[in-house]
Amino acid sequence: MSRYSAKSIINEGYSVIVLNDARSDATAEIIPEVGNNLFRFESGGHPVILPPVSLHMLRNEPFANFKYGTPILFPPNRVKNGRFSFHGRTYNLPLNEPPSNHLHGEICSRAWEVLEYGATLESGAFVISRFRYELNPDIIAYFPHHLSFTLTYRLYEGRLYMNGTIMNEGEDEAPFAFGLHPYFSVPFDSGEKIVLKVPTTEEWPVTNEAFVTGRPAITHLSRTLKEGVQISDYPQLGCSLLTMDSEDEDRICRIEMMDHGYAIAYQIDRQFPFVVLFRPNWGSAFSLEPYTCVTDAFNLPYEHELTGVKGIKAGEKMSFTTCLWIESTK
Repeated sequence: MSRYSAKSIINEGYSVIVLNDARSDATAEIIPEVGNNLFRFESGGHPVILPPVSLHMLRNEPFANFKYGTPILFPPNRVKNGRFSFHGRTYNLPLNEPPSNHLHGEICSRAWEVLEYGATLESGAFVISRFRYELNPDIIAYFPHHLSFTLTYRLYEGRLYMNGTIMNEGEDEAPFAFGLHPYFSVPFDSGEKIVLKVPTTEEWPVTNEAFVTGRPAITHLSRTLKEGVQISDYPQLGCSLLTMDSEDEDRICRIEMMDHGYAIAYQIDRQFPFVVLFRPNWGSAFSLEPYTCVTDAFNLPYEHELTGVKGIKAGEKMSFTTCLWIESTK
């Protein structure tokens, strides 16, 4: 029997890709039909990603496509009034968070095309999927840029890699704001000590909707996250926005379950200078959200180098890799 396998199954009427690493007791499940969401990942007997109770929730429950698994965000977080300008062009995004915000974009809810899946001993189990704006005329109507997103999930030696490429196939420079929103399964209800470690340098003052209210500064949280901060009492629906340490080569974040003797480790690509911490109130989970820019960056009155505002030129390609695994801390 081969160590790795990749297969397509029908789950609740949806096509689901299942990646398995038998030797590491690791399984990942992806639903391309709803945002190409990695909605389940378990490794070594530990749940890593918070799944929905039912896959139908992702389609039928309001905002559920943002609330479970690993939503893919373009743009990340909120755009106030759904409006911003870039290079003299004004964009009006749909107000999908009434009454006045655009939230997280639409690629986390749309169907992606599966290009290939399979498994080899050398490469592990993998699936490659793609989303192209030009095939979605309703999005092109308000965001007239032919962007193409190609994403590979690869399970290898117990680690789950996400390799992404975003290509501007159009003729004009497009505003670029991208992020990920993994919901890590964390046993807050167990009463144990839970420690978070993230390589950060500064914290941004934000509202409870993660809108920026001022410039970043060194705070107690940004100073102590490198060594570890207890988050067992982090408030539900609380959020923090931080700048990651550009000099940290590994950029590994860890959520350590001290009593259970294991940690969730998450390595973030240097393409993401910012991270949002968020604890939902609809499940026992905690999010570390890597962003290429801060919330509503294109509407902020600060230097673009500070906020992460940038474009992706015609023919330009942006690539990134993240990695997720379980470590023993016993």
